[in-house]
Amino acid sequence: MPTTAPNAAHALEDVTASDSTLRRFLHGLPGVDAVGLEARAASLGTRSIKTTAKAYAIDLAISMV
Repeated sequence: MPTTAPNAAHALEDVTASDSTLRRFLHGLPGVDAVGLEARAASLGTRSIKTTAKAYAIDLAISMV
């Protein structure tokens, strides 16, 4: 049976109950695969970005510097 949004949210209630349970959950997740990350970044690099989103992204990037 597929997981629905309300069921998924309910399942995460225990995980987000405290900082320590969230930290344990996050440390239990697998690491990021560098090859998959690079492939995803490359595929996103070929997508067209609309003017409004592009302006927002540029402003966000500048604010992070």
